[in-house]
Amino acid sequence: TTHADTVNALLAGANRGNQDLMYDILDRQYDEYFREYAKSLKAFGHPVLFRLNNEMNGDWCWYSAMYAGKDTDIYKAVWRHIHGLFDEVGVDNVLWGWNPHDMSLPDFKWNHSLMYYPGDDVVDIIGVTGYNTGTYFPGEKWRTFHDIYRQVDVDYSDWFDKPLMITEFGSNSVGGDKAAWIDSMFREIPDYKRIKVAIWWSGIDLDEAGRPGRIYLLDENDSTTEAFRRGLKNYPSPK
Repeated sequence: TTHADTVNALLAGANRGNQDLMYDILDRQYDEYFREYAKSLKAFGHPVLFRLNNEMNGDWCWYSAMYAGKDTDIYKAVWRHIHGLFDEVGVDNVLWGWNPHDMSLPDFKWNHSLMYYPGDDVVDIIGVTGYNTGTYFPGEKWRTFHDIYRQVDVDYSDWFDKPLMITEFGSNSVGGDKAAWIDSMFREIPDYKRIKVAIWWSGIDLDEAGRPGRIYLLDENDSTTEAFRRGLKNYPSPK
């Protein structure tokens, strides 16, 4: 099997929500692929933030326990197995970022984000994804930055003694004033002392007909761009 064949198999599994792929990884069918990938990261020679199977507590992810017998131990076992392969290769420049979503869907105890935590010894950074999704899709609502992250910050500070980062966030423009949301975000984010990095995801989620439903573009219009210019004045570029 060639490297390309292995990559295609993994992508095909992801695209069809392959419930067997997690078991195949644990059955060591992809060990050589992960070893080769680890070697390429080691050869890169610079720090790499490695975010493996993020938002695992969301039912939109094929590697969620939703599709593996409602058993989060499988997710944790896959994480530890891949981490072990990286250790075998001697990779020392990878930071492992564990990254649930701020809301668990479905919202059952077995799917709580903590049920997926693989252990302090194999996690370097605690991440979280949380969006103001706006009001385009049924059941979603406009949420401020504090609405999304206030309780997350309290819980994660209790649960973890590791650096925190927002690995994805953003605001929709459907349902409210996006520029005002950005201004408010810049005012509120300094309150979160343990969050070291926040990454805005500048993209669009489409509905089933291909229409924009969640418009997270940073530069969607002049007002959003100017809001970022105002806020970033307090964050000088590193020299």
